[in-house]
Amino acid sequence: MKLNKLFYGFMLGCAMLIGITACDDDESSSGELTLGAPVITEIAAPTAEASALVNVSKSDLELGVIRVMAYGFCYGTTPSPTIYQNTVSSYLDEEGVSVTVLPDKDGKISAPLADLEDNTVYYVRAFATLYPNGVVYSPDTKVTVGTPAE
Repeated sequence: MKLNKLFYGFMLGCAMLIGITACDDDESSSGELTLGAPVITEIAAPTAEASALVNVSKSDLELGVIRVMAYGFCYGTTPSPTIYQNTVSSYLDEEGVSVTVLPDKDGKISAPLADLEDNTVYYVRAFATLYPNGVVYSPDTKVTVGTPAE
């Protein structure tokens, strides 16, 4: 009888411990990274400037909850481009120095898009490659370079 009480007490304690540690606050954004839709400016074939806002908790980055391997932009002539199409995650500046795309102090990433053709519609998305979770994309932004042929 004493063994049964001890066993049931142990099982109740384990169930309570699991219940307490398994609870998650649905309102918490911890461990999430979101990207705002890109804003495209200075459009003059063959280049344009893309920027997007990165939303991630600084403490998540510092604590290693989110590990970002790369930021950048992907673009193409069809909706929802991926990192397997045209991408920019680093580029050469005017002095020929390689620049890695990283968020500035306001949480904005920016980079030039290259090799754009005139009279073409492009779709652009910001991306972040996370370890070990894969790639996170922003919504598409549609941009027209020149006047598209009809």
